[in-house]
Amino acid sequence: MKKILSLVLCKNTGNGLTVPDDGAELLYLDEKAAENNPKALYELIKQTKGRYVVITDTDCTVNEADLNSFLKTAEESTADIISFNGGYALKAATLKGVPSKLYTDRYGAEIYTAFDAKDIVSVSLRPFVFTTQRAQYSTEDETKLKETLEEFKKSKAKLPKAVYSFIFEILCARLITFYITAIIAIRDRVLDAETLKEFDLKLKDNIVLYLALEKRFPAANLKKLREKDFKIGLIQYNKFKKIVRK
Repeated sequence: MKKILSLVLCKNTGNGLTVPDDGAELLYLDEKAAENNPKALYELIKQTKGRYVVITDTDCTVNEADLNSFLKTAEESTADIISFNGGYALKAATLKGVPSKLYTDRYGAEIYTAFDAKDIVSVSLRPFVFTTQRAQYSTEDETKLKETLEEFKKSKAKLPKAVYSFIFEILCARLITFYITAIIAIRDRVLDAETLKEFDLKLKDNIVLYLALEKRFPAANLKKLREKDFKIGLIQYNKFKKIVRK
């Protein structure tokens, strides 16, 4: 039977989750196998049968009424990305066109699909409710973020307006999480402040993102943090931990 939507679940998420058999399917990433196979996510997505794909690495629940409405929307849509309340679905054909080396994780698959997108539509439906994922600093995440920021700098002039805005929002959210986790790591003395200072200086190459981050940064004045070499006290430290470790 034709599938409209494939929900790809990573990191042992989605236990007990069900979706309508007549329009959707669930695919589970073998987390242990993925540890030894960097192409595991790519190979799993190649198996999807849906017209659109949603990838999640956090637990989620299904809003059945909205999901049924969303399936009707997805069946008729031709957009490369359908943004919904709380997430987005990627057209399978566009997603599968992303080179396998960029499928390092959910973020890689999604952001590079967005760079290839021609159009995006938004709907107010909320077919899935995703839990907040805990975050912590890692050099791997820093490397991936640097790579996508460089791609954004090279590509932004030719991106369609809606795609530009979509990628901009993803990068802003990613930057906020990265800075908070890096500042926590500095306070924990597992990261040298110079690492974040160098990253921050390089971010000026994407000056619009640099300034947007300053305006949107939560629970602190980022400009002042920059002046203090990203050093924070205990009260600020606890506020930051609550933001990324809910």
